[in-house]
Amino acid sequence: MNAAMSRFVVGLDGSAAAASAMRWAGKLAASSGIEILAVNAYRHGFAEVRPETADRLISERESMLNSWIRPALDEGASVQAVLKQGDPRDVLLKVAEEVDAGLVVLGRTGQSGGPGFLHLGSVVEYAAHHARQPLAIIPSAVLGPIRRIIVGVDGSSESLGALRWCADLAQLNDASLRVVTVRDRNDEDTDSSPRSWRDDVEPQVRAWIAPLADMGISTDHVMQSDLHPADGLLGVASASDGDVLVIGTRGTGRVSGVRVGGVAMKVLHRAFLPLVLVPPVSEA
Repeated sequence: MNAAMSRFVVGLDGSAAAASAMRWAGKLAASSGIEILAVNAYRHGFAEVRPETADRLISERESMLNSWIRPALDEGASVQAVLKQGDPRDVLLKVAEEVDAGLVVLGRTGQSGGPGFLHLGSVVEYAAHHARQPLAIIPSAVLGPIRRIIVGVDGSSESLGALRWCADLAQLNDASLRVVTVRDRNDEDTDSSPRSWRDDVEPQVRAWIAPLADMGISTDHVMQSDLHPADGLLGVASASDGDVLVIGTRGTGRVSGVRVGGVAMKVLHRAFLPLVLVPPVSEA
């Protein structure tokens, strides 16, 4: 097991999506001895109730959390339940930074079960822009293991960092890796024909994936032209029966803190399979 994958942080709220996230993380963690911290954050008005009532409410929430971690326990993973008061967005990312998590895992959608329960829809959006650790967003009802990883690479340092991160994921799962490069149909700087573009870019792609092939990881690449990159990535993932899609993200903006650009955000809202957003190494 690589040190970069030493611990996962999973957000829980009792929803079906959170259960899928827990199960997905459990499958990944169980085979490699990775510990999972299952985090539920809550906000309450306990100051307005008697101390004994507050203790009872916290005890009830702890009991629920212990039932919510069952999907990962059933996969054989080591899980520690963590209950913290505060805004779920802040709590999850703070815990992830404190333990130097190798991965933060959230359900793609969630539901509000009442005051203080995690609403993973809004948390996912926030975490996508602010998480300093790789972030996995898991749709409901995802059950299968990781056998094929799809990663988008455009030659940027962020995408090449995501490609290197995929090496750990591939080795943990004995998975193959398919690298996708898409020529954006709206790229005004691209004057060459699709054939000329392929001739220019293909040697670069081979150089990018050579170190992973040297590590014994089964790799190949797909090049597509005249598509929006998000459409190209999702199309390859579907045609290739991909189990997880990985994209690198840019650094946090100085003013807004927004990290995820148009391609990643479009994929985030349309992805039908687990999506991992990998931030720049300096921020992870």
